[in-house]
Order: sequence, then structure tokens, then C-alpha cells
Amino acid sequence: MGCCFSRSAGPNSPYPGGIPNASARHINPPPLSLGESAATPVTAANPASPRRRRRRDRGPIDEHINKPLRRHVWASVDRQWTRKELDTERAEYFDTRVTARSEIWQTLHGALQVLWEPPTQETNDNGQTALQTAQSMLNAAEISLPTGNLVNGAYDSFGNFYPLPEWVVSDPQNIIEHDQDRDGLGSGDDETQGDGEGAEMGKEEKGKNVDEGEPIQVRARLSEAGNDISVSVSKTDVVRNVIRKLAAEAKLSSTKKIRLAYMGKLLKETATLEAQGWQDGHIVNALIFNR
Repeated sequence: MGCCFSRSAGPNSPYPGGIPNASARHINPPPLSLGESAATPVTAANPASPRRRRRRDRGPIDEHINKPLRRHVWASVDRQWTRKELDTERAEYFDTRVTARSEIWQTLHGALQVLWEPPTQETNDNGQTALQTAQSMLNAAEISLPTGNLVNGAYDSFGNFYPLPEWVVSDPQNIIEHDQDRDGLGSGDDETQGDGEGAEMGKEEKGKNVDEGEPIQVRARLSEAGNDISVSVSKTDVVRNVIRKLAAEAKLSSTKKIRLAYMGKLLKETATLEAQGWQDGHIVNALIFNR
């Protein structure tokens, strides 16, 4: 006699499979048939809209911070340079630069030569004209300065880095201008100075056999108009005199100033053309700037 709560589970049971109940449900959903797609459930871990990665826009990789050029002021602690030693070591430094682009090194050298020169009485602007001239040279060559100080290096338009030591960028404040000062001799302790007679004889010897020779023609190409002008000068004329004659020939305004360059190098105004490597018949570049 069977109980009402009993059920047949044998093979002859009228309910082969048993009575369905909640525990008989599938824990995992059945696999999808080919061609079916399931909607992605919306949960906190899997939002309805796809997650987008946020990236910071860093800008073009070839752009560098470029700040205005400024002078570097410092004093040497480890050693003291004489003027002659500093000039020699600077020349050797630029002669041995073989990395990156040679034309950029030449431009940096030229800009520094402008900054190395002391202000003249003509400008009397505490070196601001030289600073503007050097800045315009850097801009023309697309040279950027991350801090405005050349001691921290410079970059060209391709991202190449150009390091520059302190003693190359500017003179230390404690530089020894005259070699005699290192030995304790002042400019007035010259052996030729006694009663003044030796000094006078020295001046005569220096100017005795000066031969100015035949006048030479100097041809200069103006940076503003691109045309060439020629002036007649003496071999003993320093660059400053040549500039004065070029300005008069070009009828340059008093608000303009000329700097001469030759073979990618700015020429010193206190030396002659030939002393700085210029050869007769070669063209010099006349760079015109605002005063």
C-alpha cells in the first residue's frame, strides 16, 4: 500500500523522469546555437557602453619648449682661466664637435661669439644688442632653448641635443684677463717702463715697418636686400672701419647696424679681415640688425 507522499522512481513508474522541481533547473545557460547572439548584461563591471581609454594629448613629439635667450653669469671654483687659455679651449671645443649637425654647431658658435664680445661705446646698451643679434641667429637656424640658458643645452628642429659647458657659454667673473696677473705683475710693471723712454721706443718699433700696401676691394652681400656692394679699404683697416664704409656706401639708416660674417663665423670688429682668414676676392656677409 503506497503512501500519498510516495512516488515511483523505478523504470515502471508512470512518471519516468520524476516530478519536476526548482532544483532541477540548469545552473549554466544552454550553449547558443550557431547564428544566435546574446546581449551583454548590463552590470557595474560591464557597463552598456564600451569603456574608452583616456590618453593625455602630449602634442607633437618634435616640439620643444623655447624660451628667450638670456646671459649666464657664474664664477669658477675649480680653476681659473686666463683669457688666452679660455680662447684656446673654446676653439678646441668647437673643432672637436662631431655629433649631430655641423651647421647647428657653427650657428651656436657664431651666436656665442656675439655674446662673448664686450659692449662697445657705440651701442652702450649693456649688451642688449648682442643678445638680440644672437637670438635672431638661433631663430633663423630653428634652435630652441628649453630654459633660455645655453648652459642647459639647445635643440635643433630634429630633436638633436647640443650640450654646452659653462666656460664655453660665458666668461667666468673671476677670469684672469692678462697672463702677467697670474704671476703678480700688473699692466704697469712692464720692463720697458722706467722713465718712459723704453715705452716710447716700443711704440716706434711697433709702427716702424707698417706697410699698408695697395688698397683692396671688399665685396659684401647685404642680408636685407640680398644685393652686393663693394668698398675700397686698406689691408690694415680693422673690421669696424670696413663696416663704417659699407654702411656709408649702402646709405644705411642710423637705426641699423652691420655685423660681418665670413665662412659661417662672425668677424671681430677689432681685427683685420686677413687676420681672421678672409681672402682677397671672397664675399663677406653683411648682417643688418636694428640697433
